[in-house]
Amino acid sequence: MLPLLCICITLSLTACSEPPAGQTSLSTDRLTSDRVIAAQLSDDATISALLTRKHHLSVWDNDSKSLIHEWNESDFIEELYHISLSGDKRLLGTAGKHRVSIFDIKTGKLTVTWQVEGFDPEAVITSLHLSHTGNEVLIGLNEGSVISVDLISNQMSMFLVHDGPVTRIEYAAHNQQVMSASHDGHVLFWAATTGKVIHEYSNQFRITSVSYDEANRKIFVADALDNQFIADSLTTQALSQLDYLERYRYFRQALFVERGQMLITSSSKQELASWDVKTGKELAKWNITAFSAGTTVVSMAVDSSGTLWSLSSDGALETWDIESINISRSGL
Repeated sequence: MLPLLCICITLSLTACSEPPAGQTSLSTDRLTSDRVIAAQLSDDATISALLTRKHHLSVWDNDSKSLIHEWNESDFIEELYHISLSGDKRLLGTAGKHRVSIFDIKTGKLTVTWQVEGFDPEAVITSLHLSHTGNEVLIGLNEGSVISVDLISNQMSMFLVHDGPVTRIEYAAHNQQVMSASHDGHVLFWAATTGKVIHEYSNQFRITSVSYDEANRKIFVADALDNQFIADSLTTQALSQLDYLERYRYFRQALFVERGQMLITSSSKQELASWDVKTGKELAKWNITAFSAGTTVVSMAVDSSGTLWSLSSDGALETWDIESINISRSGL
């Protein structure tokens, strides 16, 4: 077996100037008044899927703010915790602790459902991901395993790749590879058919945020105790670290924009921040609109015009002008 490529970087605090003041949103629309426990924007920011604390599931058209379809608690066999949109926006995957169900977004009809069992029969689902077409499904479990399901061939594979709960999974390299992140502090790229690890990124504590930009070969990884870095996703070479004044920053969501030259991050509170990927310097920071205490960003995406969209745990959909941040960036 080939030796694993691994980097382990610890943040060093460096004095830096305070970033410029942030911006106000271009628009703010609250899609639900209930607390959101899971949500996802489509990659092109045209639709939103929300799962609320009252077990109400809905999909929205972001431009018109109109409801595409909704489901209630009676439509599900067990309580839901995870959702995933297919890349083509045709299907919506849902998961409770032990069951995955997939629905047609346009008709609302259930297309397939099945009971999930890991190496340990008591293992529970901790993450879910649908491929672009929705024909391939990845399921992460708390025992550290990942289940890969091909709905066309009705084949299932299971790989024990982590030592802790799998909190993030997605396909890479045209579905030939899988990227997975875990509480064990590791982010892995591994072969989808064999489970063989191709690249490994390691931090000291549980991974709290990962952003993978396949087109521009960038990956951002942050753990629960302030260790973070940006690296080349093919060579694993470290490119930069985020540079800030605070002693501690907790990163929840992250998204590469501007052809991988800028990174947008969200904190555990209401704050968004933008960063220059090459230097790691903070360009700006600003707050989302909060309708309750403890609200935070749960999903971000950029539309075809370059506008940033954010979706919060309050169900608030907001848009932001990235171009105004670029003005600040040009002065670095």
